[in-house]
Formats: sequence, structure tokens, C-alpha cells
Amino acid sequence: MPNCLSRAALAALLAVAAPALAPVSLGAQQPAAGAAGNPAATRVDLVVAATTDVHGRRRGWDYDANAEDPRRGLARAATIVDSLRTAHPSRVVLLDAGDLLQGNAMTFVAARQARGADTLHPVVAAMNAMRYDAAAIGNHEFNYGLPTLRRAVRQARFPFLAANAYTVAGRRAFPAWRMVDRQGVNVAIVGATTPGSMVWDRDHLRGRLVMRDVVPEVRKAVEEARAARADVVLVTVHSGLEGPSSYDTVRTGIPSENVGARIAREVPGVDMILIGHSHGEIADTTINGVLVVQPRNWATSVAVAHLDVVRDGTPGRWRVAGRRGGLVQAAGHAEHPAVVEAVASAHAAAVRYVTTPIGRSTVAWRGDSARVADVPLHDFMLEVMRRRAGAQLAASAPFSTEARFPAGDITVRELSRLYPYENTLRAVRVTGQQLRDFLEYSARYYRQWDGTDTSQVTDPRVPGYNFDVVAGVDYVLDVSRPVGQRVTRLEYQGKAVAPTDTFTMALNNYRQTGGGGFAMLAGAPAVYDGGSIEIRQMLIDEVRRKGTIRPEDYFTANWRLEPAGAVARAYGEQNRRLGPPSALAPRTPMVAP
Repeated sequence: MPNCLSRAALAALLAVAAPALAPVSLGAQQPAAGAAGNPAATRVDLVVAATTDVHGRRRGWDYDANAEDPRRGLARAATIVDSLRTAHPSRVVLLDAGDLLQGNAMTFVAARQARGADTLHPVVAAMNAMRYDAAAIGNHEFNYGLPTLRRAVRQARFPFLAANAYTVAGRRAFPAWRMVDRQGVNVAIVGATTPGSMVWDRDHLRGRLVMRDVVPEVRKAVEEARAARADVVLVTVHSGLEGPSSYDTVRTGIPSENVGARIAREVPGVDMILIGHSHGEIADTTINGVLVVQPRNWATSVAVAHLDVVRDGTPGRWRVAGRRGGLVQAAGHAEHPAVVEAVASAHAAAVRYVTTPIGRSTVAWRGDSARVADVPLHDFMLEVMRRRAGAQLAASAPFSTEARFPAGDITVRELSRLYPYENTLRAVRVTGQQLRDFLEYSARYYRQWDGTDTSQVTDPRVPGYNFDVVAGVDYVLDVSRPVGQRVTRLEYQGKAVAPTDTFTMALNNYRQTGGGGFAMLAGAPAVYDGGSIEIRQMLIDEVRRKGTIRPEDYFTANWRLEPAGAVARAYGEQNRRLGPPSALAPRTPMVAP
């Protein structure tokens, strides 16, 4: 079960006194002791430190807020790793499970605005400074295209691993595994990535790479590593533990994205698995004798596993006799100077980018109510998408309830919070039935409301980025009704939508390819492709073009959530850290039924 260590428990995990927490040079090699210096040694405490889904959080800095974030960041994780290396010299292996090259302003500027192909990528700079041993490739590594990924791979002093990534000619596109020595113990690191990239980033991968099923490819790589005399096998995989995929595996033919538990059960010879992708946290779970760990995303925590490695009776060979895991939270740790220095210029460039004024607003806009009521801030995004694609409708999730525009200057950071992903714009033609199914599927975000003050309205299994709002049609969602029966009104220009009606609908490329499980879009013909320009850039361009933006230029109240009690309760669940709601009902009435 997950087990988050307190600061008081940190010393026990590190097995050192408090003074060892002081940072030392990340580049320093500590003196070896134990098996390497004493061939008669019979036991090695092998320590595995791990991160995953860092998404560009090199520094503890929130670029959308332009403020320090004391809870996370790879620079804080580096201090933890340094302490481990001090306490366990020559016995630490440092891994990452992917999603490194995308996620915030620093990674965006590095991918889009870096001058020259030889400019060191800040993600790689930080990881080189920390002396990572290996990293799995995550699906978001493909967001900026293969040239950006290949640049990072070329610059890294550690391998990016993906045993299941193949070229169309049938050759492995990246290394499947590597071997490292820790005090005479041969430690193999096997890496793999989610096949879902073939859905989400198919435009970057089609005709270039193929992601095969993770489990058989990891099995093949483990067999190769064991044949090469690996004593210990660690797997780092950009995959969730288990559960359904966010895409239709049957229709697409793309294998499952969540197979961590299957690896533990079906692949012999694995001692520990580091998983990621799901942004969960697992400290110390054992499946079929295999230790599974997952630190929190954004370098919020570091997973620390201890493997008790003993002689197995064969000269020069070892086996794992015991294993335990834990989590160390990044909060409370100082940022390591080596990482701060490594990304200093990239951090400064990202701050300059997000604080650049691009326009003005006459009033403040807030998005805190965007998942319970129609609000102008979300309509701004939808209208820009709809007009740009020349579509009748537009659909997108309110990605953050903390998004807002101030009264006065608007900078890039406000648009980054409103639209944080690197999605591009598409439009498809859908039938009235597909539109209804789309809205019903989106409404799964809510549980069935029973009218009590204690019941939870939102379903924690459905992330907010899978609750899409549609502009251009008038509709009502009644969450007191069962899932699949919640659209009680659906009209276009005052007329009820029939199943055979057709509409053009703008949406992002992730959703258009079925991301999030919106399988009803299967076969919907594309009618518009916005190319490689990100939707966020389109929003920035709109503010620049207008100079001064006003809510009335974008806002049309066209949807409503019912009943009122569920609306108020849902708002409270979604915005515990915010103030009173900016809107719990449309500011202008919908067309009368």
C-alpha cells in the first residue's frame, strides 16, 4: 500500500544521521566499499532512487503563477539523491520512468525557441548533473516531434530506453536495456513505453516508429539481460499499474497503456518495477514477489527502494533476498545548487516568455466554475477554436479551475494556465447521435447525485481533463439521472438535435484521435487540420490581434448542469483552495425550452 514518509522518517530510510542531508557535489564519486573492495563480502544493500512524470519541473517554480513552488522540482529531488549517495556510496541507481520533455514553459521554450540544435536541453542538463543511470521514454517525449527527442537522446549522458519501440523496418529504435555495476553486482535496467503514443501522437510517429505490446518486449529484454549475466533486473516503464486504457484497444488495435502489474505477474526474472504515466503514488507494493514503486509526478516525491542482494552460491553471482520501498517528499528540501546552475539560463528564458504582456482585459475573468456552469473564460477558448476551424461547434475540457485573466495586462502565463498542453486543432463532422454520446460520456465526470450534502458529486476515477464542454449547441446535463441518460435537452439554433443531423466540431488532436476514451468519434471524418500550431499559440495570437479582449465578444450561455444542489456541491469539491464561486449560473439566459 502507498506509504508516504514523514520528514522524521527520512533519516531511517536513508540509514544516516541528519548531517548526511547536507548536499555534496552531484558529480563527486564516493569511495566504494563492500563487495567491490572486498570480494569476500556476502551482502550488498542496493538502493534505487526514482522519479517519473517530471514534465519539465527542473526547478521548484510555477511558471503559470510566476512564483516559487516549494513542494516539488527536480532540484529538490537532487538533494535527496545526494543524501542517498552519501549514505550508500557506490550502491545507488537513479532511474526515471518518462514524460520529461513536455509539461511547462521551460520545456516549451526549449523545444520551440532554443537557438541551434546544439543548445543543451535543460531537462538533459539537469539529469546529466544528477547522474541518472537511465530513463524510460514517455508518451509526452513525442509531443514536439522526433527531432526534439533525438536531440535530447544525443545530449544525454544516460540512455533513454524503450524496448517496445521499433522502426518500421523492424529494428529497435532505442536501447532496450543497459547494465551498470554496483560494488560487483551486475544491475540491468530495462525500459519500455506506453503504446498509447500511437494514438495520441500518431502524426509524429506514423511511418516512422511503432510501439509494440510492452509485456512481450520487456520479457525479451529481460531474457537478454539475464543471459548477459545480470544479477538484478530493474524495469522502468512508462505505464500505469493496471486498468482500462484511455483509448479503445479493440478498435485501434493498440495494446494496453497500463501493464505494470502484468509485467510483475508474467515476466520472470524481474526484481523491481518503476511505473509512471498515471500520476499516482505507490511506495511499497509487492506483486508476485516483485517490488513496484511509483513516485508522485512533477518531482513531488522520490521513490527509494532497498534491495538486499546476497551471494547465491555461484562464484561472482548474486540474487535479491529482500526488498522494501518508500517515498521521500520533495517539500522541505533545499534546491541543489548544481541543478539550479544547470538550468539557470533556461529558467530565465522561461520566466521572460511567460511574463511577456500580449494584451489587456477590461475586467477579471475566472475559470473556477467552468466545470459546473458556462463561463466566459472557457467560451473564449472554445470560440477561438471554433472560429479558427470554421466549425459550427467546438469542444474542450476546462483544464484548470485556477485559470483566470486579470483586469489589465494579460501575459503568456495566463494563456498557459488556460491551455497547458501542446495540442493542435482539428475539426470533424459528427452526427447528432455522436454528439449526444459525446456529451453523455463527458458527463461521467459526475456521480449520480442523490440530493444529500454528504455524497460526492464528482467521480475521482474520471479526471477533469476528460469533462468536455461543447459550444454551439444548447444542452442540459441532469446528474441526478443515471450515467448515459443525462442529456435532457439538446438543441441547435432552437431546434432539437436529431440523431441523423450532422455538425462540424472543432476539438484538439488528442480528442480527435480518441484520447480519453471518446470512442464515439471513431470514423468521424476530419474536415480541418490546423497543422503544427498549438491551440495555446492560437489563443495568444487572438489576444495580440484584439489588443483588448472583452467577455461579451466570446460568451454565449449554452449549457447548464442540474440540479442546483449538485452544482454547489461539485464546485466545492473542485475548488477547495479557492474563494467563492464566480458563477453558479449562466450570466445570460439560455434559449427558452
